Amino acid sequence: MSASREADSAGHRLASGGPAPRVHGDRRGWTRGVLGLALVLPPLLVLAFLVILPAISAVVTTLTPAADAVPAAPLANYAEVLGTRILRTGIVFTVIVTLVAVAAVFCLSYPLALYLRFVRTRMAALLGVLFMVPLFVPVVIASFAMITFLVGHGLVSTVLYHLGIERFPRLVYNATGIVLTEVWVSIPFAVLILGAGLQAIDDALIDSARDVGAGPLRTFLAIILPLNAAPTMITLTLLFIAIFGSFTIPYLVGGNAPQMLGVTMTSYLTQYLRRTESATLAVIAFMIASVVGVVYVASVSRRERAAP
Repeated sequence: MSASREADSAGHRLASGGPAPRVHGDRRGWTRGVLGLALVLPPLLVLAFLVILPAISAVVTTLTPAADAVPAAPLANYAEVLGTRILRTGIVFTVIVTLVAVAAVFCLSYPLALYLRFVRTRMAALLGVLFMVPLFVPVVIASFAMITFLVGHGLVSTVLYHLGIERFPRLVYNATGIVLTEVWVSIPFAVLILGAGLQAIDDALIDSARDVGAGPLRTFLAIILPLNAAPTMITLTLLFIAIFGSFTIPYLVGGNAPQMLGVTMTSYLTQYLRRTESATLAVIAFMIASVVGVVYVASVSRRERAAP
């Protein structure tokens, strides 16, 4: 009798539009969970087979000493790489070039982002279109364009020669060429991220600061800069990782020595057939980038916690 009354009650709830029995809700939740897992599984498998497993294999390779190594220490490959002057110089060279390029990109991108955010003129609109051009230029073409522009008989040297400057520093096939090309390619990306952060700042805050007598500098330091701190940190970290791990620009625009890590790793793997040294350099580069990646994750997490 009790089971019959429960069945009649459930049928009455369904007929009257009442809530469905709990078992159906549990079934729908289980179906959604399976569907969500099915949607997430393909990218997870791609990440596992193309990133995680090769990374683990590379780490294991670097921790496996050579058969003739004396002593056979697990970190012998790292000691050998860091003890080689040309490789050690390449690591330092890569970090310095990356920091200089990131600083130059940021110093040029932040004023441009501020200008595009707060200036409402035709010139600003035109500039907002022009600065996007490098985004649609392949890196290979951009590199060859910069070589043509900066090489000894290019446009820059020709203009300087007509101005009476017959001796000028080399602007390509060295660190200067790498920095200049990375800056030109990276500015649109940085402006987009910084501009998105600036767009999130309410205009009412800017107007309130002006109403109480704050000048442009005071408004920037007290309101704009703190509110745009998270996008700024994200921009810096992404720029560092992108430039630090770049290959095409250093390969085409850089010199023979020293070389950035991307070029050195490729040379050791494909030309010298020294897989262990190449994997060791890759792990060292990953550890350096991971330090910056931790800063990025912390910035994003802080921003999400601060969001209402």
